[in-house]
Parts: sequence; structure tokens; C-alpha cells
Amino acid sequence: MKKLNMRWIFIDPIIILFTGIMAIISVFFSLFDGKGILQHECARIWAKFIIKLSGAKIEIEGLEKVNPNETYIIMANHQSYFDIWTLLAHTPFQFRFLAKDSLFKIPFLGWHLKRSGNIPIYRGEARKSVKSIKNGAKKVNSGISLCIFPEGSRSKDGVIQDFKPGVFYLAILSKKPILPITIIGSRFLLPKGSIKIRSGKIKVIISDPIETKNYTKKEMEELIKKVRGIIVSNFDEKSIQRGAK
Repeated sequence: MKKLNMRWIFIDPIIILFTGIMAIISVFFSLFDGKGILQHECARIWAKFIIKLSGAKIEIEGLEKVNPNETYIIMANHQSYFDIWTLLAHTPFQFRFLAKDSLFKIPFLGWHLKRSGNIPIYRGEARKSVKSIKNGAKKVNSGISLCIFPEGSRSKDGVIQDFKPGVFYLAILSKKPILPITIIGSRFLLPKGSIKIRSGKIKVIISDPIETKNYTKKEMEELIKKVRGIIVSNFDEKSIQRGAK
């Protein structure tokens, strides 16, 4: 058990090194690929490597509900960086993230995010945030799915937080279907504020897509309640075994 607890000391430096390598490769590909397709494949390889190295086991439920040729706004609850790696590794189509702007300032990772077409969202800066939402709607309308964590930040205790309304305005603007995804157990593998990566099980439940064509801005609260209600109803930590301590 002691050896298992110390695995993160060896895993973390390998992940940091591999992140730098894949980011450099991604930036190089961006010189030839303006759409970010090759960069997304780099991110997918990066995510699969981390999941494999950590010993995480991913269980996917509802994948048959996804049409790889459809453009979605993916909305998932957020507990851990493992959420990002899990979605990258197991979502069977190209997508980009709507992510907080601070991530774009991180060396290597930020370079990849910017060059591959991900969109920064600015907290506390209304004008920039509105611009980001409009840019997100344009990207979705161009045929690229967008992944959003509507809570805005990772949950420390697993409790699903309130959803931010701005991302639902984006969905209404784009009129593209929302794909609700519930992620269970990721916080046990890498809790918020920790650097200790642990092995364990993550369960992902993909729900039926929700059409947004008939929603208006006035009905945004109704849409928020519907999406959050689906994700919350599927969230059951008793359905998995916790990651190794």
C-alpha cells in the first residue's frame, strides 16, 4: 500500500515532461493545420497516455447516443483535471474547449490551447466574456463541437455547483444540441488542490442530446434547470469504487 501511495512521485514528472513534448508537437502541427485537427489528435494521445500511466479505468455508458457527424455543445460536471483527459480520450469526434483564460497563460499547455482553436473565457470581465461566448457560437456554427464545464470551476467535495448562465446563452445563440455528460469518481483520482494522481475508476454517463432550437433567451433558466437536473440525477458516487488512497 505504501508503494501505491508513492506512485505519484514518479508519475507527475513523467506527465509534465510528456505534456511539454506533446504541446511542442501540437504547436508545430499548427503551422500546417489551421483548423486544429492534428492538434486535437495530439491532445487525445496526451490524454490517453496520462490515463494509461495513472492506472485509471474508464467506464462509458450511453456512447450509442452520440452521432459523430453532429455538432454538439458538450456540458459536463467538473471535479478534476481527469475530466478533461477522460473527455479527450473517449469522445469520438473533434471538439474544442471553452476554458478559463488563466490556462492559456501556462507554458506549453497554453500554447497548445491557443494554437488549436480553444476559446478563453474571462471571469469578471463582462465585455470579454460576451465576446468569448459569441466566438464560441461562431465556432459551433462552423461545425466544431465545443466542450464546456458550466459550473465554471472544479468541485472540491463532488457536490455539483450552480451552472453559469453565459454558456447557455451560447447554446441558444448557436441553436446546436447540448450533450449532457455526468462524470463520476474523478475527484478521488486527482482532487482539486492536489498533485497526487491515484489509480481508480471513473464512470461517464452520456445522456440524450437536448435540442436548443426552440429556446429563447427568456427561457434560458428553464434550459439550465433541465440540463443540470439530468446531470445531477445521474451523479451517484455509490455506483463506483473509490480510487486508491
